[in-house]
Amino acid sequence: MKTMEITFARNLVKGKIAETVFAQMLRSTGQFTVLEFGYEKIIPELVGRGKSENDEMVEALRTAPDFAVINNKTKEVHLIEVKYRHNFSNSAVLSIAKRMSASWNPSYLFVATVEGFYFGEVRDIIKRKGKIDLLNHPQISKKTQENFLKILNDFES
Repeated sequence: MKTMEITFARNLVKGKIAETVFAQMLRSTGQFTVLEFGYEKIIPELVGRGKSENDEMVEALRTAPDFAVINNKTKEVHLIEVKYRHNFSNSAVLSIAKRMSASWNPSYLFVATVEGFYFGEVRDIIKRKGKIDLLNHPQISKKTQENFLKILNDFES
């Protein structure tokens, strides 16, 4: 396998690990219902029902966030994109936020890094030129985050 193919495969796997860590971390609190929502889940169903992959609606769904998360207490629903970044930068976060903002408002971005988890509303990230805060949520304790960060980092090499 070529070096670029290996790098692509590793990044793909790390992205899936970040999505799994995110979903399991939220589920572990018992406070959230986490539904897979992303492009990979939606498009095959639509194409199977006769929609073309070039259809306008299908094209808009290409940027669909990975998850719909329901707060079990408040019933609020948030659409959340999950990304893994080994090398974290505000410019990369801003680029992701701008792409999401074009089709999905409001939506949120969760970034998993080896140092910690970041979370913010896409509109705020754009206003702040890519700055995103560490995850700080009353229902997701620091201890819970530490436990899931360890899982994420177990796969880092």
